[in-house]
Amino acid sequence: MPEEFEDVVEHVKAHAGEALEAIVVYDETRHRDIYRREDIDALHDSDLEKEVLEDVRADRRQRESAEASKHEGEHRASAHVFDERVILHLPRDGETGTILILDTTAARNLTEFVADIRSDIYDE
Repeated sequence: MPEEFEDVVEHVKAHAGEALEAIVVYDETRHRDIYRREDIDALHDSDLEKEVLEDVRADRRQRESAEASKHEGEHRASAHVFDERVILHLPRDGETGTILILDTTAARNLTEFVADIRSDIYDE
C-alpha cells in the first residue's frame, strides 16, 4: 500500500470492517489499488475488473439543473449493488475519485457509511 494512503485505508477499514474488499483511486489517466483484500487478488488488473471500473467511472450523475441540485443536494456517491458485491464510486471532481469494492454486508446503513468515508478520504 502506498504510504500516502495508509490513513485513508485505516479509516475506511474502521468503517467497513471485513466488508472492504478493495480501494481504488483514479485520476484522468489511470487507476491504482491502494488496498486489496488477499482473497480477491485474482481480480486485480483482470479484463473484468477493468471493464467494471470503466463503467463505474463513466456513470457520472452530475446534475445540470440547479433546481435538482437544490432539492437533492450535492452528488456524493453512486452505488452499484450486485448479488455478490457493492461498488461505491465517490467522485472528487471531474477527473479524480475513489472506488470502494465491498461485500454485500456493506449495503446496510449506506447513507451514513458514505458520509463517514467521504469525510475520511477527502477531509470533508
